[in-house]
Amino acid sequence: MISISDVISLIENAIKLSKKVKDKDLNNILLELQAAVLQFGTQNLELQDKYSKLKKYIEIPDNVYLDDDGFLCRKNDKVKYCASCWNKDRRLSLMPKKGTYNLMAGDFNTKSYTYECSACKYQIYSDKEQIY
Repeated sequence: MISISDVISLIENAIKLSKKVKDKDLNNILLELQAAVLQFGTQNLELQDKYSKLKKYIEIPDNVYLDDDGFLCRKNDKVKYCASCWNKDRRLSLMPKKGTYNLMAGDFNTKSYTYECSACKYQIYSDKEQIY
C-alpha cells in the first residue's frame, strides 16, 4: 500500500523533472498537487484520531458486565449502575442502594423491588431490597 509520504516523494521527483523541462505550468500543477496531498494527509490523521476515539466509545470494556437483574456492574466494584445510561451515553449513573417495594409485584411480575435511575428514570426490577 502506498503511503502519503511516498506520494509526496513522487511529486517532488516530478517537480525536479519539470524544472529540467522548464515547464512553468507543469511545475505549478505539481506544487498544487503536493499541497493537496499534504492537506489530505492532515485530514487522514484527524480522521484516524476520531476513529480511535469512537472505537473506544463503542467498545465494551473488559471490566463491565450486566448482572442477572440487568444492572451494569464493574468487576471488583459492588456498586450498581444504570444499563440504559451506559448504552445511550457511556455514562456510569449510580442506581439507588435500596429499591422501592412493588405493591403489585405478584400481579404483573415476580420481582418485588423497583430501582429507578435518577438520571434517566430507567427502571430495573429485582427481588433484592438492597443491591449493595
